[in-house]
Amino acid sequence: MVADASGRLAIPKTPNPQRIVVDFSSPNIAKEMHVGHLRSTIIGDTLCNLLEFLGHDVLRLNHVGDWGTQFGMLVEHLRDEYPSALDRESAESVDLGDLVLLYKAAKKRFDEDDDFKTRARQGVVKLQAGNPEEVAACSLRSQSN
Repeated sequence: MVADASGRLAIPKTPNPQRIVVDFSSPNIAKEMHVGHLRSTIIGDTLCNLLEFLGHDVLRLNHVGDWGTQFGMLVEHLRDEYPSALDRESAESVDLGDLVLLYKAAKKRFDEDDDFKTRARQGVVKLQAGNPEEVAACSLRSQSN
């Protein structure tokens, strides 16, 4: 196809531009990144490029940082099994590989133990309120990347 003088390949811009939000990837930050996150990010970016080419106002959104149930599960599991990991002084001894295994164990407990499930959900509330132990566990997570 030959480009026209405007470089638009004879494709006009939309007469009714809209504000469009494209939310892509949004990885579960309690787990390791993997190729699937790249795939959805590339697809999302491609859609954004196409929509912008058509004349739309596009907001690209890649939400990272949700302190959801995953962190509540992880913190409560650490509190029960590895309490030293919740202490800022000793938290650095846990690496990302450990966290993946810990997350899997926490998820198993969450699915099987109603008391643990309740504590994990309460842990999210504590985290959002700035409780030092929960914040230390999240700081550990962010330092492990």
